[in-house]
Amino acid sequence: MTIDDLKRDLSDRLGRRVDALLTREGEAAHEMSDLYQPSPAGFAGRLICRDGSRLAWELWLEDEDNWNFQSSPLAD
Repeated sequence: MTIDDLKRDLSDRLGRRVDALLTREGEAAHEMSDLYQPSPAGFAGRLICRDGSRLAWELWLEDEDNWNFQSSPLAD
């Protein structure tokens, strides 16, 4: 999976287009390893949608087949 693949997946999950993926610290993510989190195993960071909204998000593997996702709005 690439950063562009993840943007498409998160766009589908949110129902709105994701324009930018950022690390938890707010820096641009260039590789999947920038977003990896060891526990729970998965990925996390911040994102910016085309409509200007900013969200914190997490995507983690629940079992061998299912990925869980959650997001919450960030205050500007």
